[in-house]
Amino acid sequence: MRRRKILIWAAAALLAVLVAGCGKYADQTGPNRTDPSPSSSAGSAGGNQPATGGGGDGGGDAVGNAAGGAAGDGAGPGGGGGAEPAGKVQLGPLAVGESAQVGPLTVTMHRAETVDQAPAPGYTYLLIEVTVENGGSAPYTVNPTEQHKVQTPEEKNAPYNLQATALRTPKFQGTLRQGESGSGWLGFLAKKLEGTYTYTFTHPEYGEATWEFTLQ
Repeated sequence: MRRRKILIWAAAALLAVLVAGCGKYADQTGPNRTDPSPSSSAGSAGGNQPATGGGGDGGGDAVGNAAGGAAGDGAGPGGGGGAEPAGKVQLGPLAVGESAQVGPLTVTMHRAETVDQAPAPGYTYLLIEVTVENGGSAPYTVNPTEQHKVQTPEEKNAPYNLQATALRTPKFQGTLRQGESGSGWLGFLAKKLEGTYTYTFTHPEYGEATWEFTLQ
């Protein structure tokens, strides 16, 4: 009797194990299964790729536009970087008689003349007549040794010379206030050569203008 009970109990336990196993297998392979297989998961990701890519592009565009806008704001005139200062002008070569606007100053070279009384053979006193009109609020003081230069065809500087300047009147000198203009002569000691000479007016803040001429 006892042996029979043991057999019945063992059979019941085995049956319970079998039933539990069948239930687990049914959950994994039954018709009500909802978990996607690996292949269907990949297919789903591939199917959603355009939408994902579109979202990524949109985010990239937003970040790129924001960065570009920030960079533009910083570099532009109204941005944090501030506007870049205007560069100095480089005018010329101009012809004798023409005028140049160098900042608030209007400069005109009228003529070039020579006087063969130089202290050395092959040299001449070179005289330049100019007019400068000051349209700015600050006064302009003539500085012939720094702001008015003559260069020979050999591209060598002809120094400003007081003896040469004294040969013509009026001498270009003094200070021009706002709205004033002044005309006069500048004298240089130059080597007399064939070719093109240059006269250059330079303003340290606004740039320079250059005229070309030959000696007669």
